[in-house]
Amino acid sequence: MNQRLSDPTTLWGDRPMPEDGETLQVDVGPLTLWFRTVGDEIWLASARVGGDGPSPSEGPPDDLAWSRWALRDKPHHLRILPVLPDRAMVVKPEHPFTLTRLARARVYMRVPTWVRVEAVEDAGGTSVRLAEVPTAPLSDTWWGDFLDGEMAYWLMTKARRAPTPDLFAPWVILTVLQLDNHSEDDLLVEKLLMRVEHLSIYEKEGRLWAEEVRVEYHGEAEGSDIHMDDHPPDEAKGAREITPSRTQSRSFRARTFARLRALSGFGL
Repeated sequence: MNQRLSDPTTLWGDRPMPEDGETLQVDVGPLTLWFRTVGDEIWLASARVGGDGPSPSEGPPDDLAWSRWALRDKPHHLRILPVLPDRAMVVKPEHPFTLTRLARARVYMRVPTWVRVEAVEDAGGTSVRLAEVPTAPLSDTWWGDFLDGEMAYWLMTKARRAPTPDLFAPWVILTVLQLDNHSEDDLLVEKLLMRVEHLSIYEKEGRLWAEEVRVEYHGEAEGSDIHMDDHPPDEAKGAREITPSRTQSRSFRARTFARLRALSGFGL
């Protein structure tokens, strides 16, 4: 017997483990996950629509590769959560623009979610993280120079100046960046590096949002003050937090914006 979950308003959170002989199917945009309980083991498999994988309506094929976990205590629930990627994200604005002295701008970026799977015990709610599966593959890139840099992911979609309806999908997280130029110079905004590990995720009416990030630019020598707001952006008032950030630091100063090439602490 198969169960299938695809409604974005009820997709995230805890749900009972499938019984022996059952398969739970979870559809997250282009990604499909299948779960089984086999004896004292949890089995997990995944495939993406549009590649060589099966159509979700067909269920898992017989030759699909399964990952298997044998846990100390038999879990009674699965926890399925959206998470942001585990590296910084490099993205370009749809149209580069100049932020003049004392001006401010709001930028919106859509990031494909990763799906975190945890096994949860009823007693005490102890959880064990099993996997994090990207809904879409991301390309590796290098941010910085050969002496001072890091691995990052290249985000193919472009940052926008307005949250148009086509930005939203149940499997993407909309991140909001508020830029304030407090320096004496104009600032050319042509490339962004988002350190998404500092961001929590919120859900409202099936849409996923990251908390707002405020960047106060004081100049290349002085750096920028970076603040995460600990609440959803104004565009998503009333949204519920469903996944905390990977890193708990909420504000810091970083050297930033050499033509927006380095928010080297948060990244722009």
